[in-house]
Amino acid sequence: MSNLSSSGVLRLLIRLLLGAFFIGTAVLKLLSIDNFEVYIYSFGLFCYTWTTFFSRLLIFIELSIGISLVLKICFKQIWWLTMLMMVGFTLFSVYAAIFRNDSNCHCFGDLIELNPIQSILKNIITIALLFFIKNEESHDYKPVLKKWLVASTIVVSLVISFVLLPMDVIYNRIYSEKENVNTVAFYESMNDSTFVDLRHGRYLINYALAGCKYCRIGAEKLTLMVDRHGIPHDRIKFIIGGSDEAIGRFIELTGTSDYEHWKLYVFIEDGKVVKAGDFRVLDDEIIESFF
Repeated sequence: MSNLSSSGVLRLLIRLLLGAFFIGTAVLKLLSIDNFEVYIYSFGLFCYTWTTFFSRLLIFIELSIGISLVLKICFKQIWWLTMLMMVGFTLFSVYAAIFRNDSNCHCFGDLIELNPIQSILKNIITIALLFFIKNEESHDYKPVLKKWLVASTIVVSLVISFVLLPMDVIYNRIYSEKENVNTVAFYESMNDSTFVDLRHGRYLINYALAGCKYCRIGAEKLTLMVDRHGIPHDRIKFIIGGSDEAIGRFIELTGTSDYEHWKLYVFIEDGKVVKAGDFRVLDDEIIESFF
């Protein structure tokens, strides 16, 4: 009886540990969702909009699994779902280990970096622990309470995964404000020698601060899209602010060494761009009159 009791306590601790583990990995992914999305997108499986949905779907599943393991609801179904997911994650990590050189598989977001080999070992340990609790049964909740717990688990997981940090396509529609740029002033600035080659054809200019992590993530996202659709790199221009050291690191981290990078000075008055250009736009009269 004592051995059985000890075994039961051990299974309880492992179940709670696994539940907390899946909740933790889901939350850590969500806290670094932009990097997680860029990583998933880098495999070229989906367009970026579907990537943002799929990334949050994985987080939703992990949260639901974690909460269900802790509460011990629908245990058999959750056990098989968890095992299927872990096998899928392991095969995914094997592919990444063989065909890629990833330093972080984003299993724990950006907080803890695991390469694909380390992720495979982590998955094997998780699968072993799952087998240890395989014969557990769901807690004997009353039917009404069980339905309430299942519904609450789904709703809470959905809200955390999709509402707290909504997908870009939804965020842009709800939160983004329409800001107008003084296009006349911007077009005039293109007469500067730096911009003369932009007067014909289509170009995308990426304004970024070297020390801004969101600028870095945006640049990574942009370059992945450009390469995926075969867009020539000379159509993309990067204008980066910061020290030479910070800019150098930005270029290294974003893999944009073969893109054209510019220094730009932008004069803004009441939210409007009134003048822009490279260092040639600067002189005493302009600075003094502007300020």
